Amino acid sequence: MVVREHFEAVQVPHRVAGTTARASQVVRNDCKISVVYDVREATGSAFLIQSQVVHLRLRVPKSGTAYRVECLGPLVAELPAAASEIAATAQELRGAARHPLTVHTHVGAVRLPPGRSVQPAPHKQLIEIELPRRSGAAYDDYRVELAFRLPRAPLVRERVVYTATIACGGTSYLQPMLPLTNDLGFVNAFTVPKNGKPFNFILPHIATGISSTSETTRTLRCHP
Repeated sequence: MVVREHFEAVQVPHRVAGTTARASQVVRNDCKISVVYDVREATGSAFLIQSQVVHLRLRVPKSGTAYRVECLGPLVAELPAAASEIAATAQELRGAARHPLTVHTHVGAVRLPPGRSVQPAPHKQLIEIELPRRSGAAYDDYRVELAFRLPRAPLVRERVVYTATIACGGTSYLQPMLPLTNDLGFVNAFTVPKNGKPFNFILPHIATGISSTSETTRTLRCHP
């Protein structure tokens, strides 16, 4: 069977990079991610827009250390190991143009804070999708479609996490942004629509209830 799903969370691309001028310097970058949820209320269907601002604070112990804090990291997904013909595209929202995206399949491990690697669960595989980096007002003018083939099954389980990229010295790792955890997030189980009809991957709410915004701070480490 063919699985086709859409991902429409929006990350504002913002990069802070350079070399530290003093010891114990704190590098700051404020990252924003937004999601539009389709919710059902007593009066019918409605859209709920939620945004989250994550204040990333990277403490670098030594002067003269190169650093990079990038708000827009790869989209990481854990798929069944049997998934094949995996491909991702970016579809323009204001037109029909589609652009292929780079997908790394069967990734052995993903490095996450605090300095540890996460491997795929048994009978699963990790993939990384390189999201487009758009300048100016066009940064959110697309949605991602992920497609792959699977042996027919009544239910598919999948993990997805949006990330930021942290580099310090000669090492780098991914900071989860949505869900905001230190692992690969939650398990999303879904029934695949017939005939390969695309559907939206359901993300956890950023804020509780009908709140529109959430704000938090993450203190990051420079791993040796």
